[in-house]
Amino acid sequence: MSTSIDDSHRHRADTLRTAMAGNTGITEPALRTAVAARAAGGPPIAEPYDDLAGQIGDASYRVTDAEVDAVRQATGSDKAAFEIVMSACVGAGLARWDAADQVIADTTDAPA
Repeated sequence: MSTSIDDSHRHRADTLRTAMAGNTGITEPALRTAVAARAAGGPPIAEPYDDLAGQIGDASYRVTDAEVDAVRQATGSDKAAFEIVMSACVGAGLARWDAADQVIADTTDAPA
């Protein structure tokens, strides 16, 4: 892989991180950032966000209606709950991307 491709992907990942934690959402940026970190295996956060973020990070196919409903109740709207769900998805996805990127970077036999 060429450096320009690596840099482009890293830039896109960083842009996604920044957008997810930005000030343009309905929910607080600190909450979205904490949810993303939790979904990536980070420290526990307040309920009901912890259950949902942890489940999205571990096995998203097991997310329950009750977990989503609890977040909807806590945030007060479908749009805000969607932001929380998406923040968890972004956090989990970028954690996997970071791990894969590190494996590729650590590989010594890959062509430059």
